[in-house]
Amino acid sequence: MTAKLQISSINSYIDEQLTIEAIGCEENMEVTIHASTYDEKQKKFSSHATFIADKEGTVSVSSQQPIAGSYVKADPSGLFWSMEHVDSKFGDYYEKTNADKVSIDLVLQVEGKEMDAVTINRYFYMNNTVKETVQHGRISGSLFHPKQKGHYPAALILSGSDGVTQEHAAALLASKGYTTFALAYFGVEGLPKDLENIPLEYFREATMWLKDHSYVNGDINLIGHSRGGELALLLAATFDDYQSVVASAPSAYMTPGMKNGIFTSVPSWTINQQTLANVKFKFRFKTITSMLKNWVLKKPISYLSIWDDTLKNQEKLEKARIPVENIYPPVMFIAGEDDQLWPSSQYIKIMEDNLQNKKASQYNRYLYYENAGHFLSFPYSFANLPSNVFMSVSENMILTFGGSKRGNAEATKDSWKQILIFLEESNHSFNKIV
Repeated sequence: MTAKLQISSINSYIDEQLTIEAIGCEENMEVTIHASTYDEKQKKFSSHATFIADKEGTVSVSSQQPIAGSYVKADPSGLFWSMEHVDSKFGDYYEKTNADKVSIDLVLQVEGKEMDAVTINRYFYMNNTVKETVQHGRISGSLFHPKQKGHYPAALILSGSDGVTQEHAAALLASKGYTTFALAYFGVEGLPKDLENIPLEYFREATMWLKDHSYVNGDINLIGHSRGGELALLLAATFDDYQSVVASAPSAYMTPGMKNGIFTSVPSWTINQQTLANVKFKFRFKTITSMLKNWVLKKPISYLSIWDDTLKNQEKLEKARIPVENIYPPVMFIAGEDDQLWPSSQYIKIMEDNLQNKKASQYNRYLYYENAGHFLSFPYSFANLPSNVFMSVSENMILTFGGSKRGNAEATKDSWKQILIFLEESNHSFNKIV
């Protein structure tokens, strides 16, 4: 018996669906495929799935249901999204922001004996896309564009409260025929240390710079997740510079600023040197004691109860509400209905109500995913990378972002297709080559 792995492509884009098969086995043999990779912090993630070889001595990961392993239903991407941190009880957060390839080791075992091993490489961009590091005045970030000379629609990609640039997202979208700019706005040299008092004029300056770029046709699309989604909606409601907006897991309100990753009472945003209003946190004693109990018992902590307390009086929140009715271009809203970081699906329903009578609202898209949590879509999530549900903040504190690994992965896969369709429909001058 010479069993081996057969992969449709050793080198592929991260969003490509691969065919993984074990061939050369014998009928009814127990076949296990292991997958492992490392994130940017060198944390190891792994998964496995066990199958029974068919009468041809073959296992097809795409069509066969595992009899045991990290996932339970037939899924061509199951070995990828089901990977968990090997040193964490809850499968810690997979960290990826740079555009470097992801290498995944696949190992084939037949009846417990190792028979083959293959390393596959998943790319966010290849040699048909160019990366440029941008430091233009105050503006800082990473730009990606197609190598072929041309005028392309552009996308400004906004990070969330982690403050890093989403280079991997920008690179992947650039490979689809866009000029993309992963913009930094705090936490890097030359910019504010924390997410506080960030001037909206900074983003307008970045937008104008991008609009004038030689590889841009003048159309700028905004894409943001979480705090980046909040920011994308706020910018589109403030400036008439954008072709479309994609806001995943956004807030409907301006949220307080953060210091060292912790919410504080400082404002997040300013315009014309004036601070913009933000929601004021309210805490019930019961909420705090419940969270402390979970912390002591090392159980996952949800932030949702804090928002339940904070959002009770809608009238008091009106000054902090993002005036989405002022947004002219089409918007795609994306939310997981089990978001445990904040109630993004509730936020989107509030905004959907505020946009109902607007003429442009017929072009808006609303994507709600029942079994998904906070990290459910581009630019933070990819179906062929480990799905993020939990994060170990410290040895004793674990956060839950909601959803399940499968639910998040399915939402990511579907929403990525929907995002690409939405962007193409919003950019009629797509990919004009000179």
